[in-house]
Amino acid sequence: MTKTLQSEVAYAMEAPECLLPYLPYLLQDLPSLSGAEDDVVDVLSEVGFPSGGTVLDLGCGRGDIAIRVARAFGAEVTGVDGYPPFIEIARQSAKQARLQQRCRFVAGDLRKSLAKPARFDAVLMIAVGPVLGDSAKTISMLRTVVRDGGWIIIDDAYLDDGVPSSAAYEDYVEREAMEAGVTQFGDTIVARRVRSPAGRSFNALTLEAIPKRAKALAERHPELSDAISHYVARQFEEVALMDGPMVPTLWAIQKTFA
Repeated sequence: MTKTLQSEVAYAMEAPECLLPYLPYLLQDLPSLSGAEDDVVDVLSEVGFPSGGTVLDLGCGRGDIAIRVARAFGAEVTGVDGYPPFIEIARQSAKQARLQQRCRFVAGDLRKSLAKPARFDAVLMIAVGPVLGDSAKTISMLRTVVRDGGWIIIDDAYLDDGVPSSAAYEDYVEREAMEAGVTQFGDTIVARRVRSPAGRSFNALTLEAIPKRAKALAERHPELSDAISHYVARQFEEVALMDGPMVPTLWAIQKTFA
């Protein structure tokens, strides 16, 4: 993993770079890395995703969503993530689920997957953050690997209407502007999950599980105490934003026919 990619993985995971080797330990009690696997399967079912379809999962993490989609739809899923330890976990999980023939996991920069000609039935980008730029830029890149009539499944958050400006969320916009960005090429929003109960449950579990592991890690590695404290505090800050002025949303966007 290059230094630049390492920095971007740390940014996406909201972790100091020095904690990257310990992320599997810190996150081991969470059933997934996003809490979005049920919602992703649900919206794919709602939009009519075909049995046996093909999926590109960018920032696939430990493969939680990829494996669920492969099982639910008999899909052929390619997962890409910049953090090799997660890819190894994903491969083992797929093997244990007897889905290794349907799930291919690749360690590397997800942007390289967008540079190759491809026409997947769906592309997923969940809990990755703005590594491709703002919502408009992200959509412009994701739609290049989706067939006409296929789907882009992304999650992000927008500001509640009328929220005063603040440095804590200066990069976010209200719903109208957000959705204008993701549909700028004439694509159609065909499903949404707004402030999903599954997401709230996942956030609650995060604030319970991570601090316990963080405390144990700090006892074993006191030299990392400051970084660990910062990481835990960031989890609480993020959840507070999502329970307050930010509206976490999962979108299914159907690519317009050429």
